[in-house]
Amino acid sequence: MPGTVRRFAALAIGASTLLSAQEPPPKPKPGYATEGRPGFVAIYDSETVPWQRLEVPGMPSGLEARVLSRSEKLGALAVLTYIPIGWQEERKGYHNADEEMFLLEGDLSIGDHQGEQKLTKYSYAFIPEGMVHGPVSTRQGAVMIQWFSKTPDFVASVKNKLGARAHAAVRDWNYYRTKWDEGYFPVYRKGPPIPGLRLKLLRKDPDTGEMTWITFGIGGGGARSASVWEVHPTFEEYYLLERSAEFVVGECLPDGPTPMKYGNRGYWWRPANVGHIGPISYSPAGYSISLVRTGAQLWADYYSDCSYKQQIELTNDGKWVPVK
Repeated sequence: MPGTVRRFAALAIGASTLLSAQEPPPKPKPGYATEGRPGFVAIYDSETVPWQRLEVPGMPSGLEARVLSRSEKLGALAVLTYIPIGWQEERKGYHNADEEMFLLEGDLSIGDHQGEQKLTKYSYAFIPEGMVHGPVSTRQGAVMIQWFSKTPDFVASVKNKLGARAHAAVRDWNYYRTKWDEGYFPVYRKGPPIPGLRLKLLRKDPDTGEMTWITFGIGGGGARSASVWEVHPTFEEYYLLERSAEFVVGECLPDGPTPMKYGNRGYWWRPANVGHIGPISYSPAGYSISLVRTGAQLWADYYSDCSYKQQIELTNDGKWVPVK
């Protein structure tokens, strides 16, 4: 690591288009947003995780997966899924879990001719628990990152499960069709917006506040280059879609401040209320594009160190000051 430690920061390209500041949302209730993994999960390069058969009750065989993280308590799962050329599920049906998918390579069709979604590279869809979808097929095969809020299954059906939140679905969102920072990204802190963040919102759940978005960052200094620690009341999950160099993210783990290194297609799952960034984060010149998820509406508080005794905030003139 170079002698000058620089934290990972966003590209300073003028004021962000985030909305004006507001009070924090209600704290997440115990459950999915605050539980879900035994502890911090870090994978330097997800492409080194071995493939294994992915057997989903009710679904055709032939799928393979790289398991990124799993909740033994809730059954929640994050996986890289491989779908072979020509695979298909001709039936309609639903899962007894929320499902998110982000296509990394290939193609995937969901639905019939009247309501078909055609997902290609960097396309995204959210299918709420109990919502009927299908048929599902691929021509060229596909690799995608998938998340399930509970143990995945498939129930053949032509009708939605009672209580299904079809209004929360997201259809065929695509990275290449969406502009950066159109002013709709939800406010996530009390102080003024931090300049330079480049964001694309994929989903904010209308009922739970859960969020999925994409962040673009550039190495070097910036508005948050001070030695501050960021804390969220919900888990935060990252998957590196692209990056030009290895970088380090500081984490306030049980053994103390810990530098975690990430390379190509790195992944991490950070529990709620765990401080991160701090003075030990580092990114060389270059860029990264990250896919990020939270289990409730994003909110951030800042502290001077991992004891969380002194909260700090960014002022309008760009200085970090203690919160009284």
